Amino acid sequence: MIDLKTTLKTAKKLHFMGIGGSSMSSLAQIALRRGYTVSGSDMQVSKATEQLTALGISVSIGQLACNIDKESPDAVIMTDAISPENPERKRAEELGIPVYRRAEFLGQILDGYHKTVGVAGTHGKTTTSSMITAMFLTAQKDPAAIIGGHMNLIGAAYRLSEKEDLCIFESCEFKESFRFFRSDVSVILNIGEDHMEYFKTLDNVILAFRNYLNNIKPGGTLVTNAEDKNVAKMLEGYEGNLYLFGLENGHFRAENITLEQGLPSFDLFFHPNNDEEKVCFGRVELSVPGRHNVLNALASAAAGYALGLTQEEICKGIHAYNGAGRRFEYHCTVNGAVIADDYGHHPDAYKVTFKTARDLGFKRIIAIHQPHTFSRTKMLMKEFVEVLSTADKVLIPPIYPARETNDDYNIYAEDVVAQLDNAELMRDFEHIADRVKELAQPGDLFITLGCGDINKAAILITKKYGEKIFLKG
Repeated sequence: MIDLKTTLKTAKKLHFMGIGGSSMSSLAQIALRRGYTVSGSDMQVSKATEQLTALGISVSIGQLACNIDKESPDAVIMTDAISPENPERKRAEELGIPVYRRAEFLGQILDGYHKTVGVAGTHGKTTTSSMITAMFLTAQKDPAAIIGGHMNLIGAAYRLSEKEDLCIFESCEFKESFRFFRSDVSVILNIGEDHMEYFKTLDNVILAFRNYLNNIKPGGTLVTNAEDKNVAKMLEGYEGNLYLFGLENGHFRAENITLEQGLPSFDLFFHPNNDEEKVCFGRVELSVPGRHNVLNALASAAAGYALGLTQEEICKGIHAYNGAGRRFEYHCTVNGAVIADDYGHHPDAYKVTFKTARDLGFKRIIAIHQPHTFSRTKMLMKEFVEVLSTADKVLIPPIYPARETNDDYNIYAEDVVAQLDNAELMRDFEHIADRVKELAQPGDLFITLGCGDINKAAILITKKYGEKIFLKG
């Protein structure tokens, strides 16, 4: 097959399979602005598909072979969730239309920028890439950004720039997508066990990240976690430019951490030689809750410093970041209880979310856990049970299958409920909404958790029973 770079030189029409996804919808809009005729398909109508249609993009609901015949694209861009048996994909291949991964297309977009900052890691990519974007926006540097979620400060998941000088983007490890991305500053936040249906072992995950280090451009800089044991393994033998961050170790550290209504503040110190010599950049006051965001702020500070931001620009920019969609996002109150939503879908992320909730002073935490994929549910069952048992109550709807079928795993939401003393099985989102209304008391936090469509439950609760509504953005 012809490489994508060559194809894009002559292509006029591009078709995006899975166009309603956050990243894909952003890329489709970028392609439209760059002069391509754009079409796409998705399995259901969403706010994103409606917005794309309003821009003049032809969006088909349902992925059928006839969509390819109707649109006659010069190339097809697909998400990694698209199977080889997908009718659209098969029809494109039958017609000799080249089909490329989303990551390949994003890689070509990124290569058009003078400098790039890629943010990788198991957790925190959206928050940190958004925080870095906020720093450069506050410093009036006109950055471009391609983020995996809605960033409140820009009101979207992407931002274009006039000069195409700098682009900040999320660099995802799923199926080693990040091997298509090259960065001047490469941020790796942490490394954990995720996407194990693909990687199989933790050693393979670490190896993928180690190979990704080869994508740092000549003279570029790696920013990574000084206190993550898996990162330490990845770094063995690495000799390039490096900034480490951590609470007690590394070049960028936080001291005198305090919490006020769950919002962290700290003194930001730079240790030029990773030793006792240090320079205070100033007091950093975060506008988002959670102790974990101190580490995200340190990573952002290191990236900003590597690209020439001043101490003042770094501190002001981190403070300016005011959150991203589906990251501990408040929706409404019901009977005095707060209803929130979070994209976390891994046991480690749940631990952070529950800790943040406790720091915020909630009396009870009721987790609305939508298991995401059969493979993750089965492979991490013990870890999920352990962390969910720390919540006061857990409501569990059916497993969200995403790209999988249950043939190889034979696991159900009932299996998760059976291992928890504090869990109830929920038939559907209507059942969840009604149960929340029955249970809610002042001081409670009900939080929907998962990267499937569980946010629709939070939206439904707000619609049916919401009292105080929290405005977005």
